[in-house]
Amino acid sequence: MKNHVYLQARVFSERLPSKVLKKICGKTIIELIVERVQKIEKIDKIILVTGSEQQNKQLIEKFQKLNLDYFCGNEINVLDRFYNASNHFNSDNIIRITCDNPLVDYRIINKGLKIFLKKDVDILSNDRIPTFPYGLNFEIFKKSILHQSWKEMKENFSNEKDFFSKPLSPVLHMLQSNEFKNYDFLNDDDLSHIRLTIDYPDDFKLVSKIFEHFYKTNTDFGLDEIISFFNKQPDLALINKNHVKLDYGLFPNKSSIN
Repeated sequence: MKNHVYLQARVFSERLPSKVLKKICGKTIIELIVERVQKIEKIDKIILVTGSEQQNKQLIEKFQKLNLDYFCGNEINVLDRFYNASNHFNSDNIIRITCDNPLVDYRIINKGLKIFLKKDVDILSNDRIPTFPYGLNFEIFKKSILHQSWKEMKENFSNEKDFFSKPLSPVLHMLQSNEFKNYDFLNDDDLSHIRLTIDYPDDFKLVSKIFEHFYKTNTDFGLDEIISFFNKQPDLALINKNHVKLDYGLFPNKSSIN
C-alpha cells in the first residue's frame, strides 16, 4: 500500500507571482515545505504535481535538485492532473498539500494518517469543517475514489475539451458527495480565524516573521509553538487581518488552479 504526498504547485500566481520560489530564511518556500513534509511517517514518496513543463520549468528544476519526483499534467484542471499522476506513480493513498502553505505541520498530518488508515475511510480532511488555521490544510484520500470522482465529473461535460479546460479541484467533489466515506479531522480548539497561508504580500510578511523567529534555533516548530508566539505578540494577527476568512469557507484550500 503506497502512501504518496502530492505537493500541488505552479509557478504562475495572479495575486503573488512565483510565490513558491520566494525565499524565507535563505530557502525557497518549496524547499521549506519539503523539509517539513519529509517528517511525515509512513510515506513512500513526495511528488511535485504541477502543470505544464514549459510554464513550470523553474519549479521543476528546483525540485530535481532535491532528488524528488515530479509530474507535469493539466495546467488548469487539477482533478485531471491528480488523476494522471496517480496512474503514473501507482499511488494507493494520496496526501494532498498545496504549496502556498509553508507552515504545514507534519505532526497533525501524522495523526490524520493514522486515523485514515485505522478507520479505512475514503477521504479524511481538516478543512471541510475548518478548525485549524487556514494554511495547515490537507486531505488524505484513496486513489480509487479519486478515479471515481474524475469519471463522475467528466461525465458532467458533453464535450471533453470543456472538461479538460475547466479549473476543477481534485477534492471538491469527494468532499461534497454523500457517496464517499468522509472523516472530518477537527482540532480541539477552533483556530480557523488564524490565517497562515500565502496568497498576498501581507500573508508572506506574516509567514516570514514566523520563520525568522523560529527557524535558526528550531526548524521543527509546529502549530503549538506558532500559537504561543501569537499569544505573546498579538500584533502578528493584524498583519494580514484584511484577508482573514476571505476564502476559508466550507470547501476551501486553493481547490482549482495551483
